[in-house]
Amino acid sequence: MAEDIQIQLLDIYQPISDEDIQSGKRFVLRRESAANGLASLVDSLLADAAAKITQIAYKYGVDAKNFLLDPSYNEQMFAEISQVLDELEDEILDLTESYSLKCTKDEKKKLWLLPWLLALGRGNKGLRRTLEDRLWIFSRDLEAMIAAAANAKMNQVKAVSVIRSNIHTAYNMPGMQSAFANASLFKAQYIRTRGVKKGKRGQSNSEANNIIRFAKTTLQMSWMHYHHKLYEEQGAAGYMCFRGSTFPCLECDSICGVFHPIEQGMVLPVHSSCCCFSVPVFLQEEYSNK
Repeated sequence: MAEDIQIQLLDIYQPISDEDIQSGKRFVLRRESAANGLASLVDSLLADAAAKITQIAYKYGVDAKNFLLDPSYNEQMFAEISQVLDELEDEILDLTESYSLKCTKDEKKKLWLLPWLLALGRGNKGLRRTLEDRLWIFSRDLEAMIAAAANAKMNQVKAVSVIRSNIHTAYNMPGMQSAFANASLFKAQYIRTRGVKKGKRGQSNSEANNIIRFAKTTLQMSWMHYHHKLYEEQGAAGYMCFRGSTFPCLECDSICGVFHPIEQGMVLPVHSSCCCFSVPVFLQEEYSNK
């Protein structure tokens, strides 16, 4: 945490105390501890699911060139894999909700925070639909990895081990580059595009990383929204943001050290690695009723 904090406020506002600053820091430290714990759990779930899906695929036989995670390849295989993905979705969503509500022990506050949380997501999709979309891309990563593993003549034990340990770097796993060299011969979607996904430039690493980031960012946004609501309840006129790290970041610099009216909503977190913290600002007593 950065220690040298410069505070400039108009005379109509009460000075920010050292205790307020320390409280803001502690809140973000607790938030990041929870976010890292959530990320670790989601990571384990993704690795376990990747192993299960690989085992199911090998059970039904993997024709590397024609392999697809699709009912057209093998309907029963697809049904079993779909069940694994459905369970994975529920587990990740439950964990994300649970950890995102750990910002308070007050059950009433959790009740008003939950609807806001569930509405988060890309566009108007909400939390579950956004996660569904990301898991579909994750399944295409696995489709390519399984096809590449079979093409490299890996047996089931080897394939499970390699795929499980490479979910963060799917398109750098052993056997993937040799599959890319003959991409036109494969049906697996992300082998045919050599790891380049629609709307993206260059080779992707893995959707697993985006799912972990999705869970962490959801938690961070939820915790900061809760903090903003507390400021409103306390009658704060607004808040100020301060850098929580010394890592260079123009985005964080742009919102720190300035007053944000309470009506503006919470601007934090600025990005998924943001450790900036906020401190409420109150009007001086003689201005509070005007």
